[in-house]
Amino acid sequence: ILAWGVRSPRWNILIIAMMGGGLVLFCYGAFLYGFWIPVIPTAIALFVSTGILASVIAYVERSERQIIMNIFGRHVTAEIAEAIWRDRDQLLQEGRLLGRNMTATVLFTDLKAFSTISERTHPEILMTWLNDYMDAMSQVVLDHGGIVDKFIGDSIMAVFGVPIARTNKEEIAKDAYMAVQCAIEMAAALEVLNQKWASQNLPTTSMRVGISTGPVVTGSLGGKQRLDYTTIGDSVNVASRLESYDKTLTAGICRILISESTYQYVYQLFDIKFIATVQLQGRGARTNIYQILLESSQNSP
Repeated sequence: ILAWGVRSPRWNILIIAMMGGGLVLFCYGAFLYGFWIPVIPTAIALFVSTGILASVIAYVERSERQIIMNIFGRHVTAEIAEAIWRDRDQLLQEGRLLGRNMTATVLFTDLKAFSTISERTHPEILMTWLNDYMDAMSQVVLDHGGIVDKFIGDSIMAVFGVPIARTNKEEIAKDAYMAVQCAIEMAAALEVLNQKWASQNLPTTSMRVGISTGPVVTGSLGGKQRLDYTTIGDSVNVASRLESYDKTLTAGICRILISESTYQYVYQLFDIKFIATVQLQGRGARTNIYQILLESSQNSP
C-alpha cells in the first residue's frame, strides 16, 4: 500500500529498509516474550510484493509518459512537456486529456496567394518550400512558449496559455504579449526565408496573422487509434476570421490583426491602429479589429 501511494523508487527503497528493520525488531521483541514469528517468509513477502508493485508502477508511468509524448511531442517544448508530466494525474483520465475551460490566446497564420504558388510550382519543390516555411514558423511558436495545435494546408494554428491553465490576469496578459511578439518574429523569419528563396529562384510570399484572446476548451480529440490535443471555442473562430478578414488590406510582408480582447492586454506594448468594427462571419456580436504596426518598437511587459 505504501509503495503504491508513494510511487517513488527512492522512497520505496527507504520504505523497504525501514519496514524490513521494523519487522526484524518486532519479531525479535516477540521472541524475547516467548512468541515465535517467522521472519524470513514475512520478509520475502514484503520484498517480493514491493518489487512487483514497483514494476507495475514503472510500467504504468511509462505508458502514461508515452501517451503524453504521443499527444504533445509535436506541439510543445521540453519544458512544457515536463510541466504536463508533473500534472499528469490532473490531466489524464483513461488515456485521454480531459476537456478543460481555459483562457488562452489563439494565433492563425496563412500565406498570401498560396494557391497561385502551388499551381506554378512542381509538387516536390512545393513540398520542400512549404516544409521550410512550416519548420521556421513552428520553431518561432515554440520559442515564444506556444504550442502548435495543427497545420491546415499552408495555415498554422498556435495557442498560447495551454495546456497548463493560467490562474491570473498577469499570466493571460503575458500569453497575449507572447502571441503578438511571435507574429512579429514570424514576419522577420519569413523575410529571411524570402531572401533564401529568391537566391534559389523559388517563389517568395507574404502572410496574414489573426490573434484573439479569450475562453477556450482544450483536450484530447479523436478515436482510440489516434488522439490529438486541440483547442476549440469562440476565440479560435475569431482568430481564424481575423486572419482571413479583408484580404485586400495589406501591410507588407505580414499583416497582423488582433481582437479587442487581445488589444486590452497589449495596447501599451505595441504600436496599434484601429481598423474597423465589423460583424465577423459566424458571429452575432460585432468585433473591434486592430492592426499591429511592424515598424513599432516593442516593450516587454
